[in-house]
Amino acid sequence: MREYLRTSGLELRLVNLPGYSPDFNADEAISGRAREEATGNLCLESSEAVQEKVGKFLAGLASRKDEVRRRCRTVLQSRAEALLRASLAVSRPAANAYPTLALG
Repeated sequence: MREYLRTSGLELRLVNLPGYSPDFNADEAISGRAREEATGNLCLESSEAVQEKVGKFLAGLASRKDEVRRRCRTVLQSRAEALLRASLAVSRPAANAYPTLALG
């Protein structure tokens, strides 16, 4: 992987993440919400009861797509989008500038 990342023109770099990094993991938002809504403050006596509660919660996510997208937005994703916006702002010519070819 490190060798591949050295390929010229890729403009990629390896970022080491900690072993447990919930801010970078979209699944954490959904599993946290499942604990809050489906299994929190309950004494479920069997794995079947847990599966039933969590299964209903997960099935209900299909009708809550906007909430899921919002909750699953990770810190890493936010940083990547901010970098993209910044790079587009730099690479776009100003609205009042007209590129010309200068021969010299």
